[in-house]
Amino acid sequence: MPSTYSAKGVPVSGAPFLLWQLLLGSLLYCCAAQATLADNCAAGHISERVRVIHVYDGDTVKLEDGRRLRFIGINTPETGHHDQATQPYANEAKALLQKLLDTHNRTLQLQTGKQQRDHYGRLLAHAFLDGGDNIAVQLLRQGLATTLVVPPNTWGQSCYQQQEDMARVDARGLWGLDTYKAQEGSSLPLDARGFRIIRGTVEEVRQSRYQVWLELQGPLAVHISRKDLVNFEPGYLENLAGSRIETRGWIKPGQGGLQVKVQHPAALARITRSASKKN
Repeated sequence: MPSTYSAKGVPVSGAPFLLWQLLLGSLLYCCAAQATLADNCAAGHISERVRVIHVYDGDTVKLEDGRRLRFIGINTPETGHHDQATQPYANEAKALLQKLLDTHNRTLQLQTGKQQRDHYGRLLAHAFLDGGDNIAVQLLRQGLATTLVVPPNTWGQSCYQQQEDMARVDARGLWGLDTYKAQEGSSLPLDARGFRIIRGTVEEVRQSRYQVWLELQGPLAVHISRKDLVNFEPGYLENLAGSRIETRGWIKPGQGGLQVKVQHPAALARITRSASKKN
């Protein structure tokens, strides 16, 4: 067998070199396959296979056995009910889910969460089509859903966030609306309600018996229940004093202003460190 030469001109035996090429090719293929699975947020396991008989909106369906299923990891706009108006892109999210189900015999494969029921009694699970496609990914990529992390159901958090980030950069769907663009907390009107992404400087970190409060410039305060502190690294919240942050959640009226509840660091990111920490 003729000799093969390395890049440096050193002769290499043909058989070992061929084996090395095969091993390298296999490694690259495996890495590419893993990257694809990660990009698609593939299931870690399948708990059960179910059939859907009704779609309420983009993230909630009714199963053949009567259970209601709420998808983990995302939130889609609400369709109108109880005299409330349908939110922007709610119909589009529902229509996409209907289309995906109709082209897959209305069946889903479920990966249930650590917490399997919410306070409404709904089943909580990640949903996948028979081919393995993740329903949440399909909605996030089109800008028809936002990420939502509710501990202890944190599986897929990073992967889902990547899908949202791409849609957000391209201003797809919801991300083209002014209400979904990051707003300065100092400019929030006192009648602001609903989902918002807020940026601001933490003026004070205040602690009470049951809560930790991040007081931002303006009318908004972020509150974290002490039972949720296990989701944060020790000292993380205290070290946010003086920093600019971006937080997300549902704005509600608070004592003398507005408040937003945060349960996990996924909803609370530091943009810049405090001035005292820069030097």
